[in-house]
Amino acid sequence: DRRSEMASEILRSLFAVDVRRASKYLPSNDTMTKIGVILCDLLKLPNVDDRVHQCKLAVVALLLNAPEEYSGYLLANGGIIPLIDIMKYQASAIIARKRSRPDDAASIVPIMLVLGKLAQANETVLKMIRDEVFPLDAEKAFEEMAFAEVTKKKSEGKVKAKNMAPLDAPIGTLRWKLIRLMTWTESNVKRSVCELLWTLCGQDSTQFILRTGFGNAIHFLGIKGIVNLPAGVDT
Repeated sequence: DRRSEMASEILRSLFAVDVRRASKYLPSNDTMTKIGVILCDLLKLPNVDDRVHQCKLAVVALLLNAPEEYSGYLLANGGIIPLIDIMKYQASAIIARKRSRPDDAASIVPIMLVLGKLAQANETVLKMIRDEVFPLDAEKAFEEMAFAEVTKKKSEGKVKAKNMAPLDAPIGTLRWKLIRLMTWTESNVKRSVCELLWTLCGQDSTQFILRTGFGNAIHFLGIKGIVNLPAGVDT
């Protein structure tokens, strides 16, 4: 059965064509709607083997160019959780290798960019992703530790906390894996992960430090111009 492989090839072809490009051959709204329905249905397929997963990754690549309003359709039709599951799987696969590889960026950057885009376009989607990364059942303990840290009144510019390590990121959890990828040697990997976590933290530098640790966050915050980086550090 090669249906999943054929679907992957079709999706890659669509990505190469770039259906959003201004052209007299631009598909009609009806065609685009049908494509959107198919993409969401593909995301919800059971992961029976790696071929189906590769098909889903091809969907993710297409979603890089999806219009903002598509986030609402994915939300209403069960397409967000499958995307979060892809992030979990891709992050776990990279962490399991224990060292950087040339294909790391291709493995995880697209899903990070897609989830970040969807989160920025839809507050409910943002909350869904945030609750998966920072589970509600761990929030009370985190908030207590965060309050204790902030009351120490250690600051760096606009940042009101300087805990070097994340306050709550147990080994093996999704947040632990994402925080590890913040300092990955492949620059696109760490930047895309940092951008998603930054969005989930409401672009609040203090919250970002509390959740990820000053040591992990300093380079990204330096790029944002929030803290000063040591002389000679490349931004």
